[in-house]
Amino acid sequence: MEPVFVRAYAAHRDGRLADAERGYRATLAADPVHVDALHLLGVLRHQQGQHAEAADLVRRAVTLRPDDAALQLNLGNALKALGELDGAIERFRNALTLAPAFALAHYNLGNAYAAIGRHEDAMYAFSHAVRLQPGDASSHNNLGNALHALGRHSEAADSFRRALKIRPGHGGAHNNLGMALNALGDSAGALDHFRKALSVQPRFVAAHFNLANTLDATGQHSEAVGAFETALALQPRFVPALFGLGNALSALGRHDEAVGPYERAIGFDPKFALAWLALGSAHHAQGRHAAALRAFDQALRVRPDLAAAHLNRALTWLTLGDFQRGLPEYEWRLDPAARDAAQANAPRGAGFASAPPGAMPMASIGPRTMAGALPRWHGEPLNGRTIVIEAEQGFGDTLQFVRFVPLVAAAAAREGNGRVVLEVQRALVPLIAPAALAWRVTLIEQGAPRPAADLHCPLLSLPLALGMTIDTLPARTPYLNASAAYRRKWRGSLGGQARRKIGLAWSGRIQKHENRAIALSLLEPLFALDGIDWIVLQPDLSAAEHAALDAHPRARSIHRLGGKFEDFADTAAVIERLDGVVSIDTSIAHLAGALGTKLWVMLPFAADWRWFTGTDDSPWYPCARLVRQPRPRAWAEVVETVASELREA
Repeated sequence: MEPVFVRAYAAHRDGRLADAERGYRATLAADPVHVDALHLLGVLRHQQGQHAEAADLVRRAVTLRPDDAALQLNLGNALKALGELDGAIERFRNALTLAPAFALAHYNLGNAYAAIGRHEDAMYAFSHAVRLQPGDASSHNNLGNALHALGRHSEAADSFRRALKIRPGHGGAHNNLGMALNALGDSAGALDHFRKALSVQPRFVAAHFNLANTLDATGQHSEAVGAFETALALQPRFVPALFGLGNALSALGRHDEAVGPYERAIGFDPKFALAWLALGSAHHAQGRHAAALRAFDQALRVRPDLAAAHLNRALTWLTLGDFQRGLPEYEWRLDPAARDAAQANAPRGAGFASAPPGAMPMASIGPRTMAGALPRWHGEPLNGRTIVIEAEQGFGDTLQFVRFVPLVAAAAAREGNGRVVLEVQRALVPLIAPAALAWRVTLIEQGAPRPAADLHCPLLSLPLALGMTIDTLPARTPYLNASAAYRRKWRGSLGGQARRKIGLAWSGRIQKHENRAIALSLLEPLFALDGIDWIVLQPDLSAAEHAALDAHPRARSIHRLGGKFEDFADTAAVIERLDGVVSIDTSIAHLAGALGTKLWVMLPFAADWRWFTGTDDSPWYPCARLVRQPRPRAWAEVVETVASELREA
């Protein structure tokens, strides 16, 4: 039967698998222990995807010829295809015991180790493969993958470059080099290599996905949408790409369009907690608070410890004025995981296999400093003890929530001469100092040495500790004032009183996905009003904004003071001399409110929780008129409404 076997082998080599199979089976019918026929029929069945039968055939061959490294290797391949990775590793190692210089066995062993996450072992296996076959691009590529998984991104990039030097059209190596460059902070280089991968493999789904992720992470959201859509056209059930598409659309403010991809991602993977979280955020951004709460609840059913979902649920409850549920849940802002999620909106992952992190909470969160190991105060009597109250988040948050400090100080005095220490940002110290003196509170700046204390409480936790509801918020204003020294400093600085003087702030500190900024060009209805001097209160203007104001036809009525402000006490002294303030939701608005100045707050459609919803007044600031977008991104209508009210005032 040997001629039959020879013809079967020739057919196998030529790709005529049916002829090869008939020949191998005929050989085995005549000689059931024909090792090569068993082996090669097993290889053939492996090629056909019949891995269990392949493993059985090759195992019989191994039993007959146990010292053949090639048989051990192919049995390992069949076991790996069956998911029996430990058995595969054993067979690859057997092959290497028999033939230590067997490069393919080192390579396949490395792949098996990588599959079970033993990346250091994989690295050593691929290193042997590279040493034995330095001209093999795949060995260099897989060594790079192992190094990348170990966080050795620079070495990984070198391996991918060596693979590309051997095989310039290696799409996988281009894609993997892009991932390594992303990890090294070279987003431009990463984008270049993802595009090169696609130039040689236009249907390379992983490269489309990684290109889209990198575009999104670098702020190129529109381009990211197109790249995610291309990946999904090739693989419609690709859940991470659906999630990424939703994130890119959300970053563009297209929350209504983002809902669909998030819902499809959840449909394919109902336990994808981050997609539930992102879906809730998209609903919240459209004012669909009940739907948002349902999504956050579902995220928490899947992952009860998902801090960002707890936080976003709190923000939704607080937006609805539900302090009873919202304030306790708002404490999740102090959880490190929620704090990390809110910072920087980090790039959404370079790797094909890793889903990007979830949508970010709807507000920046987390205290900048905490009082070490001091016990937390929860509203119990101080009984003569000293408490440190720490400012957290931004300047506006401190200006708004400092109103609660005198309530704590008064309670401390009633309960036995307790002491209150308030720690705030340096730029706020001169403004708050006179009030702190009146409240009998010790004021220190962040970073300064602290006096000995018994308890601590983050500033934004005071409403919870004090048992506040939306109906009991202390709303008396002003509760802050500029000092006499600062008033003298700015006396006469705004000219005479013939014209109304209105403060203006249209942008705060810009963060990713910021919806609290208006383009200067949209303010024309305000600047066109007669009889008003506009006092620009925001400290930072771009070069383009300075140039536009310099060239403005009414430049003489637009006065820029921001560069002259040294701290918030300067700004307060100017605001006290104004007839009103028009501001975006930023610290300027909170300062004007705290000073009791007439205030128009220009709000996005999905405003911060503290402005609540469905109302044009504020329980925090009786002097404030809230002017909300009637729909997302409709700033022009907000500005026109403010202009109309100023015209009629």
